[in-house]
Amino acid sequence: HSLEDASCCCRFCCAPNHPFTMVAKELNTESELLTVERPCRCPMGGCKCCCYQYAEFSSGGNNLGSIKETCWFCVPSFKISDHNEKEIYLLHQPTCCGGCCVNCCAEGNPCTRKGCCKVSFRLFPIDQKNTGGDAEYIGVILKKPKSAMVEIFTDAEAFDVTFPDDATNDEKAIMAGTAVFINANFFEGDSGGDGAAV
Repeated sequence: HSLEDASCCCRFCCAPNHPFTMVAKELNTESELLTVERPCRCPMGGCKCCCYQYAEFSSGGNNLGSIKETCWFCVPSFKISDHNEKEIYLLHQPTCCGGCCVNCCAEGNPCTRKGCCKVSFRLFPIDQKNTGGDAEYIGVILKKPKSAMVEIFTDAEAFDVTFPDDATNDEKAIMAGTAVFINANFFEGDSGGDGAAV
């Protein structure tokens, strides 16, 4: 289970950009698995030159890595770094039209049950040049639909994280923290989030 620590004033006045610390703990032992710390930053948006969305990940007081929004125009993009601040992954939604648009059909036709309400963020090695269209990816964070009752009566989101085959435990923790970061930036708030996710 996880607990978010954020001031009430910030949650109401600055949502979904409020600063928070979220600690994920093992269910029976209460031992810390992962801590996600996000400072207050400007809302996500294209063509910014500073104040990018950012979060740090740690476990047991040890820094694991971070994620940072990059300068983007139409498709939100992020770089993920390890504990030495070395960039290791690039993360963005699937694209079409030469990388200019988010491909809302990448996870299936959104008008059918197969693709309905699915939003994915694909993970690429930092040195991969072609990440648009049907480019091969090594991992994915997929927001998937829940049952109708859960959708109607709760604000909970469900994510399926597929890790790269060669990911270390620290990198897997970073990916799990990235799912929390994605949720906070795209899917929190009264209107389902103010981000650019489709």
